[in-house]
Amino acid sequence: MATPDPLALESSWNCGVPLIGFEEALEQSVFRSGLTRSDWLQRLAHQLHRPQLLPLLWLLPRGWKLAPAALPERLRNLAGLLERGLLSPGLLAALADELTQVKAAQPSATRLWRGESGTPGPRTLEALLALSAEDVGAADTKPAAAGEDLSGGLLWHNAGLSHEQSAPERRRNTRTAQVLNRLGANLQHGNETWTFEGCSSASQWLRALEQDGWQITAQLRCSVASFGFGACLKDSSGAGWRQVPLALPMRTGLLGPGGQELQSLLPHSCLEMSWEKGDVLIRLQYYQGTEGFCGWEGLNDLSRPWQNDRRNGTVHYLGEPWSGERLWRALDLCDVAALVHNTEGDEGELWLGGYGALGFCIDSSALLQQALDGRCDLFPVLLGGIWRERLLKRCTLIEESTTMEPAHAEALQSYRRALLELPFDGSAFGAAALAARARLLRCQPKSSPFVLVGQLNALASTASTID
Repeated sequence: MATPDPLALESSWNCGVPLIGFEEALEQSVFRSGLTRSDWLQRLAHQLHRPQLLPLLWLLPRGWKLAPAALPERLRNLAGLLERGLLSPGLLAALADELTQVKAAQPSATRLWRGESGTPGPRTLEALLALSAEDVGAADTKPAAAGEDLSGGLLWHNAGLSHEQSAPERRRNTRTAQVLNRLGANLQHGNETWTFEGCSSASQWLRALEQDGWQITAQLRCSVASFGFGACLKDSSGAGWRQVPLALPMRTGLLGPGGQELQSLLPHSCLEMSWEKGDVLIRLQYYQGTEGFCGWEGLNDLSRPWQNDRRNGTVHYLGEPWSGERLWRALDLCDVAALVHNTEGDEGELWLGGYGALGFCIDSSALLQQALDGRCDLFPVLLGGIWRERLLKRCTLIEESTTMEPAHAEALQSYRRALLELPFDGSAFGAAALAARARLLRCQPKSSPFVLVGQLNALASTASTID
């Protein structure tokens, strides 16, 4: 059922923004540049010292794969793997484990979580919410026009798009996330309690905000991942842009109804939280991220209507929104999971604070859902066995050394149970494969320009007939 081009677009799908498929964009840009494909790829290889372009190793179509010998030595093993085909859950899990051997100067995960590497944040709600004159007068920072000299107008970002919120509002989102992280980090230093508006934990603060009239909800979500990476190509007139939807295609290790292996697009997942009062809207997300720690970040993504629109079906929300008591339990669980993961990341000197080894973003969401609801609706779950064992051991060490309030102690037990109960999709067969396939079909976006997503949704609608 899989299309030969896993990033092929559905021609009838319309989001109000001109789109062009990745392979077609590559062909047009190479034609405009006057280069041969070989020359173009050689130039691209020289640009891969920039970390933001590394997803291209995965994204490039089969006929455009970069030869390992053309790349920096540190990328050759990965390029050799990808040259032979798409990654699978098993290979992703193995890659995550291998990345633990990468030792590089990097900030401590717990220091990032506590916010010690940045400027001091606000200490009052009034200061947090205020948009200063500097904020209001600040303009959005535009990305550099990387790639235009490379390939006839193909840029490695999405020119011409905007954010849902203004730059000052996005900075407020970030500041709010920093406060939540710092409150959660009180678990690490209980004898040096940090307070905000008289509150010493995230759940305590949100209770106070709700009593003051704030409407606060949270919901697990998933969408097609591109790691923030984008691309666009000048249209034929040279005056506008055609956006290039990007995603990370992968094998699933699961059989389709005809006996062939299903393909999918790697999802991004997080716990999205929204705060509203009057004309103030704050958007946040919690996940294990490439930022180098597990915790809260501002939800400040560029609006890509083919990928992250809350209204057109490209974002899939799991279950009902959490609020009230259920949300407070979720916040306690977020605090505990961040404590366990960031401490383990530091003790093991793990790459990016444990990103990959201690789970990708989708694994942190899966842990939250498993702990709170006793089920998992996400695929692929790649948190491997040895790392679960290490996290379980870390839970025990934290219990023995940390005095917790009852709510956090209960959250730690829920987290521990989730580690034991969560499925693993590195290699599924039999009943586990049937359950994994059901999760794969349940977590797809309801609408997407990618033909592959439409095929999976069509399969989901007839899942009861799958042999």
